Amino acid sequence: MSRKALKFDAKDAMRDALVSPFMVTIIMGVIMVILSAVQGFLDIWQNMIDNGSAYGDLGQTGAFAVSSIIFLVINIVVSTIIQFGYQSYCLKVANRDDTMSYGDLFGSVRYLLKALGLILMVSLLTFLWTLLLIIPGIIAAYRYSQAVIIMVEDPSKGIMQCIRESKEMMVGHKWEYFVLELSFILWQLLGLVTCGLAFIYVYPYMKVTFANYYNAIKPNAVVFEEATVIE
Repeated sequence: MSRKALKFDAKDAMRDALVSPFMVTIIMGVIMVILSAVQGFLDIWQNMIDNGSAYGDLGQTGAFAVSSIIFLVINIVVSTIIQFGYQSYCLKVANRDDTMSYGDLFGSVRYLLKALGLILMVSLLTFLWTLLLIIPGIIAAYRYSQAVIIMVEDPSKGIMQCIRESKEMMVGHKWEYFVLELSFILWQLLGLVTCGLAFIYVYPYMKVTFANYYNAIKPNAVVFEEATVIE
């Protein structure tokens, strides 16, 4: 398996995509920015009240606390839907699936509770390994790195099944996956220095490449031959 081949195929798949990866990324970005902005506003307002603002009566403090908690839950739910939906879209791009649409961003609504459960369980397992030492926690993160895309590809699979399959799939591939992620560091720096604008291209490029990697290591894998291309 070649990183260059994975990346070359990702670029090719993005050019062939029936639904623009850039527009889908922009829509996702706008939603996430709005969520972050509202959450930030609520946090700032809550701090003003807690610090003795002129509006800091107990009733209003309680109301804002409840509002912040409610919106935090909404934020987590919507972020999970978007995360799984974007992963679904990128997998379809990688697979040249002609059923892709903007609606894929919200397709995970039908298995939302399972998606939330998977995120919670992966986070918990990774955290427990991190309690031992930082390195085991990092290894655990790579061990479970394919769980989301496994569920996205087949939502009928259970939470622990996705985690178990990811663990089995990543045997002997953790370092390889780390190096693949590391190969995008300059692209990520480009996104930062352009105040996020470059991520409109970089983010789908990365996610489709990772979808190609998933296709290459799963059972009945697609083999990506060596390609002499510029990464």
